[in-house]
Amino acid sequence: MSQVGKFDEIQRMKTPPQRESAEARGARQQGPPPHEELNKDYPQAGQAPNGQGSDGHGRSQAERLEEVRKLEIYYDSTRTTFWAKNNRDGWIMIRTNDVRRWLAELGFNSRRGVAENLSEIDQVVTLIQRTNDVDYADSLAGYRKGLYEIGGKRLLVKDSPTLIEPKPGEWPLLCGIIRNMLGPDQEIFLFGWLKVGYEALASGQSRVGQALTLAGPRDCGKSLLQNLFTEIFGGRSAKPHRYMSGATPFNGELFCCEHLMIEDEEASTDIRARRNFGTKIKEITANVSNSCHPKYRQAITLSPFWRVSISVNDEPENLLILPPIDESLADKLIILKAAKHPMPMPSVTDHERAVFMEALRAELPAFVDFLTKWKIPDHLISQRYGITHFHHPDILEALGALSPEIRLLEMVDAELFDSPAPGSWEGSAAELERKLTKDGSSVKREAHQLLSFSAACGTYLGRLQRLYPERFESDHTRTGNRWTIHPPQAA
Repeated sequence: MSQVGKFDEIQRMKTPPQRESAEARGARQQGPPPHEELNKDYPQAGQAPNGQGSDGHGRSQAERLEEVRKLEIYYDSTRTTFWAKNNRDGWIMIRTNDVRRWLAELGFNSRRGVAENLSEIDQVVTLIQRTNDVDYADSLAGYRKGLYEIGGKRLLVKDSPTLIEPKPGEWPLLCGIIRNMLGPDQEIFLFGWLKVGYEALASGQSRVGQALTLAGPRDCGKSLLQNLFTEIFGGRSAKPHRYMSGATPFNGELFCCEHLMIEDEEASTDIRARRNFGTKIKEITANVSNSCHPKYRQAITLSPFWRVSISVNDEPENLLILPPIDESLADKLIILKAAKHPMPMPSVTDHERAVFMEALRAELPAFVDFLTKWKIPDHLISQRYGITHFHHPDILEALGALSPEIRLLEMVDAELFDSPAPGSWEGSAAELERKLTKDGSSVKREAHQLLSFSAACGTYLGRLQRLYPERFESDHTRTGNRWTIHPPQAA
């Protein structure tokens, strides 16, 4: 097969060079050495001031620059590799030797002339590195494949999310599952969350959205819904909990997926992990731009499209997966209580589960069509998120009973007021911490675990004062806050 036949997708973008005549070759060899031309035309990397003169191979620098641009080969400076199109209109990573071979197939000269420092192929490789360099090359959540210039950075996005095309129709299986699991009052918040997310993704907007939590009994369909969320949000998901809980600083793989999915079996109930988790939820749900830090590579700020979903069993120890919910986090979470009902199709064997999932996927175009036409009720519209937040009261009550400030309250009552007629206690947060953690304290071990950072006791006392102002009073002095804690019966 001819060279054109093998590389027709690249040949369409450039005309192969013609073979040199003996006269032209002689004239070329009498000209200035090519490295002098290269230095003259490129006083700074990536710039060609005049584009005049031949490079010694019959092409001017301006002509070669144009050819390099048409090649669609890009240099990934963070990996020191190259990206090029394959014959399926996708992008693949290739090495320097691959680039040289591709250029040779296109007719570029691989031999160095008598007075030349570099062959034509090596000069083109250098031009690619100088002019076709990119700062980021990979999938990017929410972006279609292509080349982007954003904030002075050049991004090469190698593929696109797969969006479901809305199509009018019925979706009885999905309707039954959602209605049985959430009921009519809660399903509105699910519909609104999905609607805002899908429409933002379809229109190319980097709109932030809340983290949605499904809390309910085992095997009630929480993970099933999460898998369908992935389909609606472009077909790509990642597991972010190690990063969001502080177990790793690296998050590069998260920027390749639109749906960040957390399932209860992966999570930790450690209070420090929960605090980190809450901080990362705030970052992801409030900030359009986030720091992308792949392992072994430099961090870069990008603006991905993300939606976070969390599924958790409703036993008390499993609810501790969720972060403590304070005022700064409350509007960034939607917490729904899931109920368990029989599934509308058999789903015991692997084959039955596969058939069931295919039936659900077949309904997604109709479901997405419903979402795009459905209107969020006026009283539930949020200017920031599209749909306002919601916390099911049963889950919120259970979380409140397990929050660190409530655990501190239980320790205070057990250690300070375990007598028939206790009086009020006065002191600083540091003095209270020492009293709870000293030898002989009935809550020593639990207090050490709870008060794991320097300002923990003062932070939790402040929250308890907001919850129970009649029991917790503070007086700001020159040496810091002094606390008065009244016993329960005095409240």
